[in-house]
Amino acid sequence: MEDGRALLKCFAGCTVHEVVQAVGLSLSDLFPEKLSNEAHAIKGERRPFPAADVLRCIAFEALVVLTAGAALLAGQPFSDADRARLVVAVGRIQAALDAGGLTHG
Repeated sequence: MEDGRALLKCFAGCTVHEVVQAVGLSLSDLFPEKLSNEAHAIKGERRPFPAADVLRCIAFEALVVLTAGAALLAGQPFSDADRARLVVAVGRIQAALDAGGLTHG
């Protein structure tokens, strides 16, 4: 972007933490120190993601959690892939809440 910002998107579904770690950064590296000259400061966005997108993400991942819960109640064992997907679902729900400017606990 013209103001120096860059948008990173992992189409494989990685979390923001996984993406920045993969390129050798931390989340704090994504946010520059406050500029002393306010003329050059970038105005932050209050809600960078539309609420409908956040809700769609949460709804889909909640379906994954529901499916895992139903399987657990039915006595079906979880494979390693099932466990990993459940962890991803929980992480995505938390990330969606963060993206929507909400706290999750």
